[in-house]
Amino acid sequence: MKCKRLRRKLVAYLDGELEEKQKLSIKEHLTKCRQCKKEADLLNKSFYLLKDQQRLKPSQGFEASLRERIYSLEKRQLLPQAIFGRLVHLILPAAVAAVLIIGVLVGSSVEKIIPSETVKLKEERYLTSIGLDSFQDLPTGSLPEIYLNLASAEEVENG
Repeated sequence: MKCKRLRRKLVAYLDGELEEKQKLSIKEHLTKCRQCKKEADLLNKSFYLLKDQQRLKPSQGFEASLRERIYSLEKRQLLPQAIFGRLVHLILPAAVAAVLIIGVLVGSSVEKIIPSETVKLKEERYLTSIGLDSFQDLPTGSLPEIYLNLASAEEVENG
């Protein structure tokens, strides 16, 4: 058994929690490896020291006093948290509504500042610059020309 694996199981070995096969394997390793044996001895001594220590007994009203202090701290902390929690539920929808209103106002003011004709003119220039305007010149009698004529006639009828 490797030292690293043994050290992971050393506490379980000392507590007697391992199967017999594993106990024998660890016992054999401890007889051969000084470092692991030293660590096992240190852990064993620590366990004995802790077992010999007297347990502290709390005073008679300790538990009730502790619960009361915890309750009063929680009560003081709950008030700001409750207020903040309620505000979050109000602030988020209000912020979303404000952003939407501002968007609508900015959009309508931009439309007044920049007429739609200017936008169409810039769009046409852009399409011309990247070569997409060539699709507008279709051969006479071709299927795409007939389709576009029908689509534009339908737009005129629908208004």
